Amino acid sequence: MGVYLDRLHSQYDEIQNGVTAIANRAAEDNRDISDEEQKVIDRDKTRMAELETAISYHTEIESAAAKVTSLRERVPAARQTTTAAPAEEPYDVAREFSSPGEYAVTVHRAQALKDPEAAARLERATAHQKTTDNPGIIPRPVLGPVINLIDSARPFVNSCSRKALPAGSFDRPVVTQHVAVDEQVNEKDLTASRVMTIGKIPVDATTFAGHLNISRQNIKWSNPGILNIVFEDMASVYAIRTCDYAVTSFMATITNAPVATAGPDGPDLVAALYSVAAASLEATNTIPDTLYASPDVWAKLGGMTNGALGNPTFPGMSTQNTGGNPQGMTLVVDAHFPNGTLIAGPSKFNEFYEDVDGLLQVQEPDVLGQLVGYAGFCAYVNVAPTAFTPITITPAGP
Repeated sequence: MGVYLDRLHSQYDEIQNGVTAIANRAAEDNRDISDEEQKVIDRDKTRMAELETAISYHTEIESAAAKVTSLRERVPAARQTTTAAPAEEPYDVAREFSSPGEYAVTVHRAQALKDPEAAARLERATAHQKTTDNPGIIPRPVLGPVINLIDSARPFVNSCSRKALPAGSFDRPVVTQHVAVDEQVNEKDLTASRVMTIGKIPVDATTFAGHLNISRQNIKWSNPGILNIVFEDMASVYAIRTCDYAVTSFMATITNAPVATAGPDGPDLVAALYSVAAASLEATNTIPDTLYASPDVWAKLGGMTNGALGNPTFPGMSTQNTGGNPQGMTLVVDAHFPNGTLIAGPSKFNEFYEDVDGLLQVQEPDVLGQLVGYAGFCAYVNVAPTAFTPITITPAGP
């Protein structure tokens, strides 16, 4: 699948997940979807329809290209042979014809008498126009799509509980003390009783936006069109920046002390994972279901083996993708994590709120320009920081 088509699919999935999250939240609250939420759904539905049309169009193009490639592979390539030609001496008309009269006689003999020798002499005298003689009228084609090396996937954000952003600032309620339920030792004894206290986590949204002023000439004459390229790049950069923001915010919430492995090998890490899971179950009544890793740690996990047998500790991992399920936990590898990062915890406690305005544009007829921009608002909150524990892999000895 091409890079551009990948991006369209990613946008479609992201918007669809947002719509699903709104509906799920309404269902969980046992209520109807609010007017504001319906506006968001209607807006996202329109964008999804546009993306569906674009995905269908570009999928047909890629399918046609793949079919042509398949047909080419059925025909064996012709064997190519080359023969080195001797260096050609620059042609001199004066050397070939001693006078204008001789040239005229040669023309007559070649055309009227069909003399092959005279025709050959005229052919040698003919000037040959080549592409190198007129580069100014041979355009250099631009082959699209434009190569863009930005990876706009958001591994960490996609692993969070995704929710629609309700407002610029809001409070996330959290139970800080539960009610009491205990054994009644004797009949008619007073049963256990304790008030429930519910605290709040204040959450403030962060705005991410950028803009660019493009001349109408650039928009009308560029090929591929500069406007689509700029829009796609803005969306990609927005994804990169917001994922970096979420990762940085997540790392700032970690309070548990790191747990070190006994050694650098696979069995040592497995033992540490069970130790962390047991401690989490005891402290928070939850078991980690996700491993968050930086790329360098991901590389270590893939190379770990089980002692002398040499079998991979985590055989489900692959160099073709950053997925896998070490010890049954979902692996989330994100380049925004600092080197050496390995954190275990339940993903449900990571919440990411987002409201994407997307592409914005305003015409400027006074300067023949078009002001374009991209904007989105998001907030991250960790509702149970003590449920996440870092793991430090002991380095191998010298």
